[in-house]
Amino acid sequence: MDPESTRQRLLICAEKLMAEKGIAATSVREITDASEANVAAVNYYFGSKTELLLELLKDRFLQLDTELLKRVEIVEQRTDNSAPGVRDLVGAYFNALSHLGFNNETGELGPFILLIQRASAEQEAVLERAQDYQAPGISRLKKLLAASVPEERRNYLETPALIGLMFMSSVAAMPSMSRENRDDVLLEALREFLFAGVEAYISRIKTR
Repeated sequence: MDPESTRQRLLICAEKLMAEKGIAATSVREITDASEANVAAVNYYFGSKTELLLELLKDRFLQLDTELLKRVEIVEQRTDNSAPGVRDLVGAYFNALSHLGFNNETGELGPFILLIQRASAEQEAVLERAQDYQAPGISRLKKLLAASVPEERRNYLETPALIGLMFMSSVAAMPSMSRENRDDVLLEALREFLFAGVEAYISRIKTR
């Protein structure tokens, strides 16, 4: 059996099980059984269930960053030579996350969002380790957000913390996008809440 296909099956099955049942509630045995792999396969390929989770999250955050970079570049192109507005940048981030976490065809949340919600509740330290704030998309977003603040005040701008708040707020908004629970009024309110929060933070930095 191809070792790489076994490894990939472990990741796919682990994500599905952890998203549905919870991280702590999903045993290594369940993951290997669902993957049709030896019970020792998780330790062999990843070292532990926690490291498998970390690998899953890193892979998904890489996908998110790739999508974010594309959307931020589109925002930049639309604004020509002027700096993109904060709302446009926050919108690009929210839309990138929505694209990855929500299936428009089925009307369901993707396992990534469900897994993030589980990890936030159960494995916050692993979730933090998985996020790369130096990745191209995030780096570009940070640079453009910083450009909206006078240069002499940029040292006050805690962009990783700000992006972390944007991320968790966006994830919290995702359930209102599912077909079963769709509430356009609530969703728009959540988007406006996100926009207003980031704009207020930037404004306070400018006048600090």
